[in-house]
Amino acid sequence: MAFAAALASITAVSHAETAEACYTRITGQLDALLKKDQPKLFAWHLRSLRALAQTEYAKLLLNLDQRGHTADARQKEFIEAITTISKGLDGDCSNPDQALKNGRRNLILARPSDIDGSLQYMMVDLPKNWDPEKQYPLWVGLHGTGPDYPLAYPSYGFGPLGAEKQTATSNMIRLAPWGRGNRGWRADAERDMFEAIAQLQTFCKLDPDRWYLTGHSAGADGTWAIIQHTPDLWASAGLQSGSMLSGRPEWGLIPNMTYLPVHILIGENDNLPSRIPDSKEAYRILKEAGDETELVILPGIGHYPLTEAGFEEQAVWMTKFVRKRPSKFSFTVDQSEHPGVWGIRVPAGRGSRFIKEPWPTFSCEITGQEVKITAKNLTDLTVDLGPSGLRMSGDVQVILNGKKVHGGPIPARPLSLKVN
Repeated sequence: MAFAAALASITAVSHAETAEACYTRITGQLDALLKKDQPKLFAWHLRSLRALAQTEYAKLLLNLDQRGHTADARQKEFIEAITTISKGLDGDCSNPDQALKNGRRNLILARPSDIDGSLQYMMVDLPKNWDPEKQYPLWVGLHGTGPDYPLAYPSYGFGPLGAEKQTATSNMIRLAPWGRGNRGWRADAERDMFEAIAQLQTFCKLDPDRWYLTGHSAGADGTWAIIQHTPDLWASAGLQSGSMLSGRPEWGLIPNMTYLPVHILIGENDNLPSRIPDSKEAYRILKEAGDETELVILPGIGHYPLTEAGFEEQAVWMTKFVRKRPSKFSFTVDQSEHPGVWGIRVPAGRGSRFIKEPWPTFSCEITGQEVKITAKNLTDLTVDLGPSGLRMSGDVQVILNGKKVHGGPIPARPLSLKVN
């Protein structure tokens, strides 16, 4: 095979033999485990580890610098990560029950990206005694700026186990996507997160009204932007050491999510620019808008790490909320991939994913069986009155810009409406 031939020809860099030995050892371990009768999900985990190791080792064969790192530095990262994973596989990490039944180890699950076909992955923690036929809440955690090496985060799950603790998220399915390095969870990194959730739903049942989104630092910045575009998906959100860098107030999108409960957690000694002022200002804006919100400033704590008690307090606060459609909301569409909320959507156009100003905007007010929609800067609108949209039932009257456009039972398909 060509790949095997390339392995034999690797030369010239100081750690090449050690990297090759690490690669040979890890693939041998994984191949031996895959020859056994493994649970389907655990086999996917093992194949993912093999694919990630193979991909990163293949990059080393080029003996070139990568993303600002020397070839030697990348070899060192490879050796360290693979060594940690290999040691874990020599221990309890080779036992599928630790991930699938005991809730003690996570799963590394890779997939070809729908965006560009590249290999992307997610880390999944299943609750103890996970039942694939049961619905569970979803807890999504977005990492901050950290190692940009793809094997770094997976390797952390193969180290020694700490004491088992019961927390507010222990009985949830916990998802940690990989943000393609330090991309701030915008553009393709955000799409990777939603791809990861979709992939998760192929083997897990998720309670659609109990999805929680949180992140630290750049992950908090990404969370702040994501909830401005998809507030209807989440029961609540949590920011940790975050800022409004990815969703400034002057952009006009914060009103999109002022019905979504948001918890803001930050250390009083956080010295990163704008973190503390932005956290206080975000809290003020949300509070004045009538949002359910909380700001906790941890005394004596810097940017990172925050305290376990602080994280747990935030999780307890967040998980008391269940998603519900508000009776009054508004939405401004600035990107075609986020065309609306609660089943009211601007039909997707062709071309750029960015939309020229003035941006389409609509507001909706529901009183009893009457739905009043006011729309501006658009010509067409679709309205889903059913369970996947506005969650109405019985006979419904829809009024668009003062004109009655529907009266009667909820149609099987969304209404397609012209905006005068």
